[in-house]
Amino acid sequence: MPAVPSEAGLPPRCESCGAGTARLGKLPPIGLRPLLYVYKCSSCNQITSVEPERHDSPTISPTLTPPMATQPGSKKAPHTV
Repeated sequence: MPAVPSEAGLPPRCESCGAGTARLGKLPPIGLRPLLYVYKCSSCNQITSVEPERHDSPTISPTLTPPMATQPGSKKAPHTV
């Protein structure tokens, strides 16, 4: 589970032991998976990932698609080949 990024922009603390972490690198966004920064705890060697803040358009969200409206009483025509 990705860790919550800190408000100060500092590397996150380890979820297991609370020690500081060092940034190993970043995983580029692929498909629907967002950009992730990867950190490693300097004490217990646990790996943590953080999704940076996204600055999407306030009107269009790429991750949320509204359901398609269906007309009450309407029936789909059968598929013919």
